[in-house]
Amino acid sequence: MDPAVLEDCPATDRIWAAQLGFSLILNFIVVFGLTYYSVGYFLGEFHVRLFVALVVAAVLMTFDRALFQFDWFTVALLHEARDVDREHSASLRRVIAFARPFWRLSLRLLISLAIAYTLSVFAELAAFDEAIREKIVATNTVENEPYRQKVSGFEKGLDEKLAERRAAIGRLERDIASLQRGFVSQAEQDEYDLLRRNAADARARITTVEAAVADNEKRIRELNEDIYAERYGLKDKPHRTGRPGCDAPSLCYSLVVTVREMREANDKLIKEIEALGARAVELDGKASDLAKRRNASESDVVVSMRKDLEALRTETAAFEAQRPALLAGFETQLKQDGTYRPLRDDPIIRLGALDELRRDPVRGASFTQMSWLIKAFIAFLELAPVLAKLFFAPPTVYSARIRAAVVVGQSRSLQEMKDNFAPAPLSVIDMVGIKEQRTAGVIAGPSGVQAPKLAAPQPAAAMPVQGPTFEPLPRSAFGAFEKAAVSWLTDWLETDPDHKRAAGDYYIGRLAQDHLFVDADLAIVDYSRARFFRQACFFELGVGFGELSLCLAMSGFRTVGFESDAARYEAASALATALLQQGFDTRNLSLVYGTFPDVLRIDWSDLGGESVFVSTNVTSSLMMQMIDHVIWSLRLFNHLIIDLSRFGEVRDSASQLALIARLNELGFQEVARIYTLGDTDIRHFAHKQRPGGSFRPHEPV
Repeated sequence: MDPAVLEDCPATDRIWAAQLGFSLILNFIVVFGLTYYSVGYFLGEFHVRLFVALVVAAVLMTFDRALFQFDWFTVALLHEARDVDREHSASLRRVIAFARPFWRLSLRLLISLAIAYTLSVFAELAAFDEAIREKIVATNTVENEPYRQKVSGFEKGLDEKLAERRAAIGRLERDIASLQRGFVSQAEQDEYDLLRRNAADARARITTVEAAVADNEKRIRELNEDIYAERYGLKDKPHRTGRPGCDAPSLCYSLVVTVREMREANDKLIKEIEALGARAVELDGKASDLAKRRNASESDVVVSMRKDLEALRTETAAFEAQRPALLAGFETQLKQDGTYRPLRDDPIIRLGALDELRRDPVRGASFTQMSWLIKAFIAFLELAPVLAKLFFAPPTVYSARIRAAVVVGQSRSLQEMKDNFAPAPLSVIDMVGIKEQRTAGVIAGPSGVQAPKLAAPQPAAAMPVQGPTFEPLPRSAFGAFEKAAVSWLTDWLETDPDHKRAAGDYYIGRLAQDHLFVDADLAIVDYSRARFFRQACFFELGVGFGELSLCLAMSGFRTVGFESDAARYEAASALATALLQQGFDTRNLSLVYGTFPDVLRIDWSDLGGESVFVSTNVTSSLMMQMIDHVIWSLRLFNHLIIDLSRFGEVRDSASQLALIARLNELGFQEVARIYTLGDTDIRHFAHKQRPGGSFRPHEPV
């Protein structure tokens, strides 16, 4: 607000101005607190959350300040609309007069509602954090069930192998022990074990019988006490009768008979103990006699078996030590091939989880009700100052003075334009036709002035002149495109035996499976569609039947393919023509027959965008004869997409590192890994000194 203008206004205007300033401060605090609280689940660092909350609150505060300035005009328009054409009796004119500023008010309220809704969404995601997190974890657990099953099966297999090794160790130990005991037959071994087992059983029976005898003796002592008490009529315990005498059929007589029977039973048990003891001694003696026949010295067989046992123990220990690494490697492989689904927790995932919670048959109604309460509360906080400003603020002098100053300033500016500027003649406007020469980003000057030409390196070659661009084929239509190519190539192979020779086992095998495009080529196409603008031009070395070049051309890129095999060049050319006749626009593709880079021709003034060199699965003795020439020619390109494992020859890790070093010497640096599976390693390199405008370096693939 303008303090100078406000000083000349009534006190009510200054009060409203102070209230608006206080409202802006409160809004800033509310938005800051909501933002800081709402972004905590995906921004863990305190300083990052603080910075984001400050930025959001400051942006919304400045936006609200601009809207409040707009409200000074809107409130005045409302009051004016109420009084416009008051003298006319036609109700239609009064409605029209009132509706004139209404659309501005509607837009103003919709903006505030949109801000409130956005803040409420983030607040809900944070308020329902525990339930949403529980839902996300449960969903992730279900998604990773195949992963857990595979890990459990792999771990079970490792445990079974370990158990087999331990069982083998046990068998060897038993065999060695058996040999050391000196038994010449299994029957003697069994007899020895039986004697030892029977002796142990006899001793166990002795222990049991001795315990029974001890219990009987204890009971006899207790019964003797009762007999004594009954004989002399003692009533010192509740169960005693107190009547003296021990004649039949008294209790004392019964107790005497019981004691006599228990003593007879004990005598029998003692005799059984003596017999069992003798039996155990006899069995131990027989076992000792058998054991004395064993050979005390270890034979060569035992020594050999001990060596095998130690080797098996060492192998088992090594396998057991490797078990965690094997399990971790298997889990890593499952994560790389997509079996494992990592837990994702971001606003998009949380919105989906919150929608599922609202549809829950048990708790859905509670979540929905709480969600509406949060929305209503935040909408009130956002709309309260707006409604107070629009509908409850009195007419202000400040508004009228500001509007009057604006009108005066507009009138003055329009008058100055009329006084100082004359209409511009049409002759100063220069037009460039579509057939005139393009100048690589240079703006055309006035008529008659020749446009400057850009300097560019001039290799000993040129490419076809750039033609009109064509709409790229949607990625979803590549299936039909591949089907048409496979159908034509299958018929083409049957027309001539030489065609099968040109195709070789590689193409014959793929066509037999009704497939032409490999995953590595499709990964390059998807990567290029995502990272390069359509002005980029691709040059593929060794196109074969041209499947990758065709996919790049159908994606909207101008593509040049080089092939040194005459039969395959013929097949690729005929395939491109046949697909064009079937409705697939392959005119972006140019095929060149000859040895690269001898047949390379580039017209830099017509290139129009960055140049991209592509080489996948190209191995031949001809290329290795001139590999230095090929690598040196790469300096002409802005980007390289190369399969490091099959560039000229099948390369091991050391050879790949050497190739990367040579590319670095030419000024290239690695940008991304496009496709890595097995021994296939396709990477993207860009020239450090020639960044272009047809590549998106910071966009995700």
